[in-house]
Formats: sequence, structure tokens, C-alpha cells
Amino acid sequence: MNDLFEIFTIRYLNKKEIKYRLPAGTQLQDFWAGLIEYRIKKGQLLPLLDQNQKKFWFCDLPYADRLELIDTYAKNTVNNHIDIIFKKSPKQERLLVMDALIDEAFNSSAIEGAFSTRKRSKEIIEKGIKPANISEQMIYNNYKALDFILDNIHCQIDNELIIQIYKIITHNTLGEEDKTDGYRNDSVIIWDYANQKKIYEGPHHSEIPRMMADLINLIRDEDDLHPVVKASIIHFYFVYIHPFFDGNGRTARALSYMYLLQKGYDFFKFFSISTVIREQKNKYYKAIQSCEDYSSDLTYFIDFNIKMILESILNVLNRIGKEFGKLLIFHNIDKRGILLTLRQKRCLSYFIKTEKNYITIDEYKNKYKIAYETARKDLNSLETIGIFHKTKVGKKYIYKFIGLEKLGLGQFSATIQA
Repeated sequence: MNDLFEIFTIRYLNKKEIKYRLPAGTQLQDFWAGLIEYRIKKGQLLPLLDQNQKKFWFCDLPYADRLELIDTYAKNTVNNHIDIIFKKSPKQERLLVMDALIDEAFNSSAIEGAFSTRKRSKEIIEKGIKPANISEQMIYNNYKALDFILDNIHCQIDNELIIQIYKIITHNTLGEEDKTDGYRNDSVIIWDYANQKKIYEGPHHSEIPRMMADLINLIRDEDDLHPVVKASIIHFYFVYIHPFFDGNGRTARALSYMYLLQKGYDFFKFFSISTVIREQKNKYYKAIQSCEDYSSDLTYFIDFNIKMILESILNVLNRIGKEFGKLLIFHNIDKRGILLTLRQKRCLSYFIKTEKNYITIDEYKNKYKIAYETARKDLNSLETIGIFHKTKVGKKYIYKFIGLEKLGLGQFSATIQA
């Protein structure tokens, strides 16, 4: 039976998911009780209590390999190549951080129901436009909170700082009944209006000071918990306490972000985990629900969050890889003394960004609204310097982009695929 326990611990399924995967004749209730006991022995108790005064706990078997991969990306491969990009283009760091903050502000708000577009969010933030509605205010507030965190990254996380971040996040978005100077002073219930049922009721407000004290002690404690695991625990437990009437999810994500930056994971300021969470919002809420439903086991949420972090890193690696490739291409072209027109540079940037494989003379002509002969000369020039390879297909010539890897992306391109 231990072999089966091990399988369902590495593949961390919940009780409902295991039900139809058991061998014939195995009783679910008996197996589940044995599995919980096995997982707890493999796991670790936390100094955080649930509403029944039982300790939360977790097991690290399902995601240990992914933690190693995150560390490899965040502390070695990524930092080395980011330094190269920034040396060649100092403003690139500012642009990457700004884009990540906008992505996080937009998507963290969208998870909580804000309705807008990424384009509109960018416009509001970059141009300082006054938000036109609560959704836009939520997004703008999120950005200001993240910017505040970057400016105060040296500050210790305590009740005062948490409330300050919360007030930035909820500025001009709360009804009078939800406004407080500190933590909530009444009950809070999360309600599913579509199905007319209660999803979750937060702890009694009298418990909040003690539970927040436990969370802050955990944040400050120099234990042996991996920072990414600990950030996931901070995220979950803050939402579980639900210390405010509104804005808890956004504040939780901001706090876990701050904690990781304080622990030396500087690369996290270049990506938005909420972008990936938003795409898998149902799984996000399911992971939270599973922790509450199955013996206060935080593994479900930690496992989900680590998957989201890794996916976010890979997305940013791909994006940085394109920037790195573009810088290398233009640097090598300049070094060879080759002069390209602005139109040719735009064409190269377009191919790098979109990963388009080829273009015809007619497509180039129509895209840039120029004469056929001008288009032909442009593309032949790019072929001559080794950016495109000209091939005849039928009666037409097509110009194939030779790709980032062949243009010098090399080892970094291989890293992205790892």
C-alpha cells in the first residue's frame, strides 16, 4: 500500500480525484485516511492555525524538482543574460520592470473582477490619466502599491506596512461599509451569487490580531523553508485570514512579491505571476479550496503556485530571449558597418517579436506601403547580410527569416527550451 501512497503523494491528487483511480476493492475512506497519515509523516507542520485550532502543514514531494529549476533560472541563467542585455541597453531594465508592473497591476485586478484592457491600463499608468471607474482605479492602485514596494523593499514587513499597502490598493474603491483604519471589525463571507451558496467565511474578527501575528512571525523567522514555498504560504494564509473586507487577494499577492524580492529573488520584478494565474483562475481558486477542504494541507496551493511561477519565468525568458536576440543582431550589424533603413529595422523587429517564418515581396510591399522594386531591394539587402534566406516557391521568391538561434542567441536559446 505504501507504493500507492507514494504515487498519490508525488502526484498530489485530492480525495475526489483519487476516487476513480484506486484498484478494485480498495475502500476510499480507508485509503484516504492512510494517505493523509503517510503525507503528514513526509511533510512539515507550520506554526499557523486553522479555524479549528489545528496546524496547517505541507509536503514538498510534488514540487521539489521544480524548485531547483526555479533557482537555476532565477539565480544563474537569467541573471547572467539579463546583465548582458542591460550593458548593451541600460534603459531595457526600466522598460522590463515597468511592463511587468503594468502586467501585474492589470492581471491581479482582473482576477478580482476588474474589467478593462491591458492597453488602457498602460495608458492610465504611463500618462497619469485619472481612472474613469472603479476597475481602472483598482488597476492604478495595484501599480502604485507595487511601485511603493520597490521603493520600500528594505522595510520590515509588519502590521503597519501591510495596512499601508492595503490602503494604497483599495484607495477610492471601497463602499462606506467596507472602510476601516485597520483590520476588519466584523464577519466576512465570500458568497457565490450565481449558485446562491456560501464559498467561505473568514475567521472571527477577534482572531485576526493573533493570526496576523503568527503570519508576521513566520515571515520574520529565519527557518529552513525555501523562499518560494514560504511566499506561497504567505499568500495562502493571508487570504485565509481575510483580514480586510475587500482587497485581500491583491494585498496577498503584493506581500508575497515583496517577500521574494527581499529574499534576493530580484528576477521576480521582471515578471507577473498574476498574468498566468488569471489564465488559470479556476485552478487558482480550486487550489485554495482544496487546502481548506482536505485537512488544512497547504500542499495543493504551494504546488499550484510553484507551477505558476515557473510558467511565468519561462514566459519572461522567452521575451528576454527575443530582446537579447534583437540586441545581438543590431549590434553585429552595426559592428560590420552595415547601414539599415528604419523600415528594414522595423521588419527585423517584427520577425523577432512574432517569430514569423517568411515574407514575400508583395507582403513586404503592402505592409510598408512602398513600391514593389523598393521592397525587392530591401529584402535582397537583408538576404545579403545573412538575415534572410531567399528561396523560390513556384513562380515567387520567399524570404525566410533564419531565426534567432542562428543569429547568435546560442546558449540562451537552448536555456529557454530546458
